[in-house]
Amino acid sequence: MRRTRLADLAVPFFVIGITVYVLLRFSYSDLPPLKSFVPVPLAALAVAEYVASRRVRGAVRHDPDAKPMAAIVIARCVALGKASSLVGAGVVGAATGLLVRVIPDAVTVRSAANDTRVGIFLLVASVLLVGAGLLLERAGVDPGSQDRDQRGKAA
Repeated sequence: MRRTRLADLAVPFFVIGITVYVLLRFSYSDLPPLKSFVPVPLAALAVAEYVASRRVRGAVRHDPDAKPMAAIVIARCVALGKASSLVGAGVVGAATGLLVRVIPDAVTVRSAANDTRVGIFLLVASVLLVGAGLLLERAGVDPGSQDRDQRGKAA
C-alpha cells in the first residue's frame, strides 16, 4: 500500500464537492435545515485518530514509554488513517459545495444562515479528520524503511 498523496485526496474533494453543489442547486429548498450535531462524529473521530497516531508512532519507533502493539493492529491503524483521510477529503468537498451554495443566501434566509454555520463546523471537522488520518497513516511507517528504500534504489 502506498502513501496517500495530494492527488488521491483531490479526486474525492472535487467529485463530491461538485456533485453536492449541483444537487443543492436544484433541491436545496426541499431539504430540512442541517442539525448542529452533524460535524460532531467527524471531530470525535479526528481526535481519536490523533491519539491513536501518537500511540502507533511510539510503538513503531520503540519509544521506552510506549506500550508494544501487534503488527496487525498497526497495519489496521494505517489502513484506517488512509480511509479516513479519503473520506475526510470527500466531506471537505461536500462542505465546500454546501458553503458555496448557501453563503450567498445566508444574509436573507434563516435556514441558509444556520446551514452556513453548520457547514463551517463541518468543514473544520473534516479538515481535522484529513490531518489526523494522514498522521495515523504515516505513524505506522518504520523510520528505518526509508533508509532501506534509499539503499535499494542506489544498488
